[in-house]
Amino acid sequence: MDIKYFNEFRVLADVCNYQEAAERLFISLSALSKHISKLEAELGVSLFNRTTRTVTLSEYGTLFYRYAVQITDSYNECSRALAELQEDHALRLKIAFQPLLTEYNISEALGGFKQAYPDIQLTITEHADPWEMLQTDQCDAAFHTEYGPRRDMEHSLFLAADELVAVLPANHPLAEKDSVSMEQLKEEKFIVKQEIYSDLNRIFQQLCAESGFEPQVGCTIRYSSGMAKMVSAGMGIAVTNRKHVPVHNYSQIRAVPIYPTIPFNIYLLYAGDRKNAFALQSFRNYLEETGLL
Repeated sequence: MDIKYFNEFRVLADVCNYQEAAERLFISLSALSKHISKLEAELGVSLFNRTTRTVTLSEYGTLFYRYAVQITDSYNECSRALAELQEDHALRLKIAFQPLLTEYNISEALGGFKQAYPDIQLTITEHADPWEMLQTDQCDAAFHTEYGPRRDMEHSLFLAADELVAVLPANHPLAEKDSVSMEQLKEEKFIVKQEIYSDLNRIFQQLCAESGFEPQVGCTIRYSSGMAKMVSAGMGIAVTNRKHVPVHNYSQIRAVPIYPTIPFNIYLLYAGDRKNAFALQSFRNYLEETGLL
């Protein structure tokens, strides 16, 4: 049953004149007559007493009028409330990201966006699994990272790419190579991340297994960015993302690409039903235009 028929019935009941009701509703006389007839057919009763000169409410129409007023008033109130909520949500944006992304200018990107769009209320959460937050409606968009070839994902924006490198002391025999394989590193002692379930640990263990060896762990460390310092201190070598290697340490260490190349991709994921929301659309456009990541 079309809600607009309730409103048309209500107007006709108020003026008891088809022509006047049609003019107030900005529809044709024939359309109004057709809609009222359809409403009566669905209800199974005659809502009006009709003569050649007058239109008055029937007994059924009088009863139905009370409910039609309640229904149309409630519908209009609901529509207004939804519109207000939609407008409010349009100026809110919740972003989730993984801790390792602090190495990829994410703070600069978020800070720049906040300055460019001061009217948008931005909520930022660092989380081990931003994808889970997105799936459970705890955020509007999530920065997602993935090792392996770049792939196109629905409702995503590709932002940046990195690669895995072996971080070696500057005097290491392999330090001047254009690239190294994992097989060439199998006798080394490795500096690895403490979080055994991190994506970096997962891909590292996978590469070692594919190369047929169990890595010797000389040191575990919490943050990827600290691996280079431990290499400089002679605690071993590390396999990490290139952008996790501080440039100022390059006099003491070398970052040599792993071969075959293991790319590391960064995406912005978002829910499909929110992709046209003003705040999210503004954020996506800002990231694309600035290229900060």
